[in-house]
Amino acid sequence: MPTYRTTIINEHFSQSGEMEAADPATAWKKAIASTLAIAADQVSHGNPFFGAEVVVEDGDTRIGRYVVSVGASPLKD
Repeated sequence: MPTYRTTIINEHFSQSGEMEAADPATAWKKAIASTLAIAADQVSHGNPFFGAEVVVEDGDTRIGRYVVSVGASPLKD
């Protein structure tokens, strides 16, 4: 199974790692899902907004570059 490199960067942290995936589409889906999990944790702990750049690479070839953002705002009844 091919190995892809994923990098997640925002103003507070930078995280890189390798993951195995069957194809590039599966790799970027996994990368987006991982970033959404981080975003959910941040927003659920009181941060009103989370945004990060997500880059997926296959060796020296960039598969995709994405921006993931999640926000929460209280609503009045």
